[in-house]
Amino acid sequence: MRDFFRFLSRHGLVLAIALVVLVAILVLMGRSPAPEQPQPGAEDRPLVVVGTFSLIGDWLQAVGGEHIDLRVLTPVGAEVHEWELQPRNFIDLESADLVFYNGMMLEQWMRQVAVAVGEDVPLIGLAERSDYPVQHIITGDYSGEPDPHMWMDPRAVVEYVGVIAQTLARHDPANAAGYEARAQAYVDQLETLHREVADKFAAIPESSRVLITSEAAFPYFAEAYGFFHDGIWGNNAEVEGSPRQIMRITGVIEQRRPAAVFWESTISDRYVTSLARDTGVEVAGPLYVDSLGPAGSGAETYLKMMRHNARLIAEALEEVS
Repeated sequence: MRDFFRFLSRHGLVLAIALVVLVAILVLMGRSPAPEQPQPGAEDRPLVVVGTFSLIGDWLQAVGGEHIDLRVLTPVGAEVHEWELQPRNFIDLESADLVFYNGMMLEQWMRQVAVAVGEDVPLIGLAERSDYPVQHIITGDYSGEPDPHMWMDPRAVVEYVGVIAQTLARHDPANAAGYEARAQAYVDQLETLHREVADKFAAIPESSRVLITSEAAFPYFAEAYGFFHDGIWGNNAEVEGSPRQIMRITGVIEQRRPAAVFWESTISDRYVTSLARDTGVEVAGPLYVDSLGPAGSGAETYLKMMRHNARLIAEALEEVS
């Protein structure tokens, strides 16, 4: 016992300091977590914003500008309907603050995205949140379901841009004025685009406005600009080019006698080429729908893409009108 008290007398100061440090550590461990920091984006770092495919990426960049760190899951030229997430996609989703997608079953892989980001990252469906009137898939396995290609009418993209601007402003209020200003500037360009496309077809008789494509992805475009529209199949998520599909669309072509049949950039032209050979009509393409075009295509942005499509369709129709 004497040895213990001798040790205590010699080392009491050291023990006291150690005791104070231990108590301090225990107090800190028992504290509640620090208050949650403000949403990144304004002063800390840009919002990490993920878009599911190139068109959404284009609109996000137009509205977000330098205030967002943009990631796009589906590369230019890829088929968005049945995209399979890649390792780099999971890396981008791991750091995401917001994820924007089209919806209406365009991205049939969104369940994987939801699992990857968890419950704390908002998923914003642009078509589903817009107030634009819905057109429906006109043929095939998904006939009667909402058609997801709403963006083929620039007036629908006005609604998309409104959703984007409001969402970014809500999550990054310090830059809200910038988001709103860029959104309004882009809306002005969309309204000009719609008038240009309408003017492009003004001289073409209604009877000549027949648009036959591989995927019947143009119901919004057709409604906006007065076209009869049909496709070999209704949606790229279904079987493509089946004998039943070919027989059906051959009958439509023989009845309507379009100036040309069109193929789209994300799928092969073999089916429309075969149809053209069998029915005696011309082949034209590519039209851009589910993806922007690569550098040099003339369809590198949404605005350029729509002008390219309108010019290509008008040139084909003007040859026989």
